[in-house]
Amino acid sequence: MHQVRGLLHCLPCEGRLQGYRCACRVIGVVKVKIDGKVVEVEPGTTVLEAAEKAGIEIPRLCVVPGLYEGSSCRLCLVKTPAGRLFPSCNYRVYRDEEFLASAPDLWEMRRVNFELLLKFHRIECWACERKSSCSLVELSKELLVDGIPVCSECPLPPNECLLLKGELCLGMIAQSGCNAECLVSGGECWGCRGPITREDILERAFTHYRELGFDVKDVISKAEIYWNSAPGFATVKKVAERVAGRG
Repeated sequence: MHQVRGLLHCLPCEGRLQGYRCACRVIGVVKVKIDGKVVEVEPGTTVLEAAEKAGIEIPRLCVVPGLYEGSSCRLCLVKTPAGRLFPSCNYRVYRDEEFLASAPDLWEMRRVNFELLLKFHRIECWACERKSSCSLVELSKELLVDGIPVCSECPLPPNECLLLKGELCLGMIAQSGCNAECLVSGGECWGCRGPITREDILERAFTHYRELGFDVKDVISKAEIYWNSAPGFATVKKVAERVAGRG
């Protein structure tokens, strides 16, 4: 409840209270329309829960423990027909309402938000226990955002990495998203989708190559077989030379 100019109002339903009883609390069900689909839910249901009931997928990271809990990822944005934006994971409906979840501008906002999240996420997929089951990888494919290494999709646990066995793999500097099953079938990852171009990730990757005893020049020589004319490969070589020059 909230008092405005001497009147009691219910913030969820934005209605005036009558005898301290809120009308939204006695409604049995409310109708929520999302992208043209109507579902009936109990008052207090989140838009995200209503979307799931309607069979509509809305991207989000708040469901992953330890990542962006508490509606902080801003990937599950929906909007009203009038253009008001809400995070669907914590906006609750108490009356009949309509939302859009798949509008092109929403996907663009999600993509921008996801790119910002990745910039502040320390990406070291080769040492992460979540690899091969990481929500960031799936979202990067869905939102068409590059910057996550193939290591994130590798089915091998970190302690069985090919690099630890002395086998030169380009996984740390190769873009994920090719959906290849090369490691599952016993082959090598050859980085067919192209190189990572984010310098902070490349910096950590080439530093890790050196820590494992690999010569950065050998890594670049192998990469040139596949990426020599790839957009952004000049950035890969620049970072490699910088790391190699540290002695």
